[in-house]
Amino acid sequence: MILPYIGSGDYCYANCLYMSLLGGGANPDHLPSPGFLECLTTTPFGYLYLKAAKRFFFGGVDPHQGLTRAIETLGWTCRLEQGGDEHSALERLRAAIQQGPVLIGPLDIGYLTYNPSAPFIGGADHFVVVLAVEPDHVLVHDPKGFPCATLPLENLLKAWRAERIAYVEEPYILRADFRPVETVSRQEMIRRTLPFIRLNLQRDPGGPEVYGGMRALGMLVQTLRTEMPEHLASQLFYFALPLAILRKLDAQAFLAEGNRPEAARLLEQQARLLGQAQYPGVQHEWSAVATLIEQVATLEEHLLAVCQSW
Repeated sequence: MILPYIGSGDYCYANCLYMSLLGGGANPDHLPSPGFLECLTTTPFGYLYLKAAKRFFFGGVDPHQGLTRAIETLGWTCRLEQGGDEHSALERLRAAIQQGPVLIGPLDIGYLTYNPSAPFIGGADHFVVVLAVEPDHVLVHDPKGFPCATLPLENLLKAWRAERIAYVEEPYILRADFRPVETVSRQEMIRRTLPFIRLNLQRDPGGPEVYGGMRALGMLVQTLRTEMPEHLASQLFYFALPLAILRKLDAQAFLAEGNRPEAARLLEQQARLLGQAQYPGVQHEWSAVATLIEQVATLEEHLLAVCQSW
């Protein structure tokens, strides 16, 4: 039987993790939703601004690190392999697939050529679940809306090398052989995650190229009020902002379940403000967007104060 497909949105690594856990034998009746898993990665918390590239991310940790956090918090383990050359990477993948579906990524989405948008979004990171490895292609579940997609091995290896993805230190990252090692309650998962949430919210690399937290929000406001680059506008309003709103809503539910009502309230208010920013952003009304982001920043200050006791 083929692995159930979960996807059609931008929670690529959370959806891939959900599918991989199913492949490892998780009971779907007891498995946390992809939205809950997204919060376990802690990516919904924090901000990053890349000064030279003029790119903004509503997230305080990279997905590779976030996946490791989530898997450990769940009480699961898996085999993590990376590095080497194309030949060794394919050999590892062929071996790993014998034990079940394999989560691979980050990948450079520009080489995933079953996606008709691939030529326009090269350099963006992505994750998929490999279902089978054939002599000249792989079969994957891509949570971007492409179940049972086929991809030539040549393109897979280009994508898997991830040369244009800044946070990748070694290429050809895979996770396989997912299995539980302890039983963890949902409340315990939330409790384990709270200190990482606080770290994300406080995180600021301090430049000169990468900034975080409140400073990142302030730099985004400054860019909106001075000169908004077209590539930043596209990144925000096609992808980053809608994703951020979904993340804020899932984070609100996560913290409400964890008995953090004040933090949950602040996140819900931020989600509403970011939702209001989508329309003026598409209309290029940058001043209106800047005002809304300033209000998000004010709420972020309150959230930072609330999380100090976690």
